[in-house]
Amino acid sequence: MKKRLFCALLAGLTVFSLASCNNSSNNSSASTGSDTGDSGSTEESSVDTSIDFDSDPYEVHFMYLVAKEGSNQATIQEQVNALTMENLNMTVDLIPMTMGAYNSTISTSLASNEPLDMMPVFSGSFDTYIESGYLVNLYDYEEYLTGVKEQMGDAFYAGDIGGFLTGFTEMKEWGFPCGLIVRKDIFDELGYSVDDFSITADDMSTFQQMDDLFAAVKEAYPNMTALGGTANMTTQGFSWVDGLGNSFGVLANYGTDTTVTNWYESQQYYDFCSTFGRWFDAGYTSADIATNQDSGETLMRAGNLFSFITYYKPNTAVEKLAQTGYEVEVVPMSEYGIKSNASINSLVYSLANAAEDKAKAAQFMNFAYTNGAFNDLINWGVEGEDWVEDENGQATYPEGIDANNVATHNDFGWGLPNQFVGHAWAGNPVDIWDQYREYNDSMQKSVAYGFGFSGAEVTDQITQCTSIQSEYASQLGFGVADDLEASIAEFNEKLYNAGLQDIMDAKQQQLDAWFAENGGAADAESSAAN
Repeated sequence: MKKRLFCALLAGLTVFSLASCNNSSNNSSASTGSDTGDSGSTEESSVDTSIDFDSDPYEVHFMYLVAKEGSNQATIQEQVNALTMENLNMTVDLIPMTMGAYNSTISTSLASNEPLDMMPVFSGSFDTYIESGYLVNLYDYEEYLTGVKEQMGDAFYAGDIGGFLTGFTEMKEWGFPCGLIVRKDIFDELGYSVDDFSITADDMSTFQQMDDLFAAVKEAYPNMTALGGTANMTTQGFSWVDGLGNSFGVLANYGTDTTVTNWYESQQYYDFCSTFGRWFDAGYTSADIATNQDSGETLMRAGNLFSFITYYKPNTAVEKLAQTGYEVEVVPMSEYGIKSNASINSLVYSLANAAEDKAKAAQFMNFAYTNGAFNDLINWGVEGEDWVEDENGQATYPEGIDANNVATHNDFGWGLPNQFVGHAWAGNPVDIWDQYREYNDSMQKSVAYGFGFSGAEVTDQITQCTSIQSEYASQLGFGVADDLEASIAEFNEKLYNAGLQDIMDAKQQQLDAWFAENGGAADAESSAAN
């Protein structure tokens, strides 16, 4: 049933695109509605009567992700403060960060206890930040987060790591099926349509359909790279397994297995590597595919790339048009998107222990997840200057403004708290946020959905395995290793020597305890199947 629903949704989404963790003691208070909440309105949140408007305003230090900082940041800051003073009796110190700036500064900021209330945190840092005392356990402030809970439904608790609620993910896609992004002009010219493809990892012979496509492209355009970018099937692990927080010990078969196994010694992993190696040997990829640092989007925009692999979502075609300059089609490569704690919590917004008033910081967090004008300001910029609302209720450029002269235009909603309460950009289907909710609800739930692995006891092993993974992953995944079978065996031997079994044992032990506390593995399997 899930597969039929997922495929039906995908078919509808393709047409639209062309046209334009769990803590069992706390879980009882989760919303009983849709997993993705039921609010898509751009109406502003009402003033919270519990807010203290008599005391001096509290200053919130809010770090968030942007594509680039706009030239009218001072105006955005001013308008945000007007909103938060009216709703919260707070001012906000906005700290916009590009991904590069964030990665180079966040650890130092936390270690030096710099003023910070709310910030993004990647899942790979959860254990370290909890151990270091950098994060607030949001279970202690749940009473202030009712709006977040209404938006997120049962995913509210997905950030639980061993009883510590680390934060909340953004309102975006919560599962990651793998797809091939192809240039529509060439795809159409060669007589193909998405309906011609039925690719599944359950039958690797179906990947021959991609061989035939790449061969046709090379014949028609001998100097064009048929497949490029920085992703391959092995980098898209969320499409095939539940990695339980990292890829060192997984639940295979789309997260339906209850026994933790090593994906890197599975037949599926070998098949993915050998298939990509077949494409490499045939000359469908570039010779430097394993060392290339340019994304598929960058290479396609340059004009000499036909396709690249990525995760896809409801508005991927519209998004990639903006990023590449070409209309694209999405060819599905996996049958399911898997909804797991890992897929939801790759990035969350957390409260910092450095917050001067953690209750007020939690009130601001609730506002950030429920106020549409706030999310629009930090995403699209100043209304009337950077964007206006069109006749469909979507955001678009004002007359005389475009991507080349706009002061602020991030289009980074996936990295902000809740794009769903703000405006979608023109060109997307008018019901795009509803499509996201249906899409998320159609995902295959992992049997471990709600389980958050704590790697605190195997930190050293994870560090060593991560180092070994970085040494081998590209050569294997892009199929350029001289002797694939021997190289995979060597890779796994080093992983086990570095403590892979310790990590897998820790995952299994914690998972079994979680199953026992939440009705058993059999119940989890039944739930995932429905």
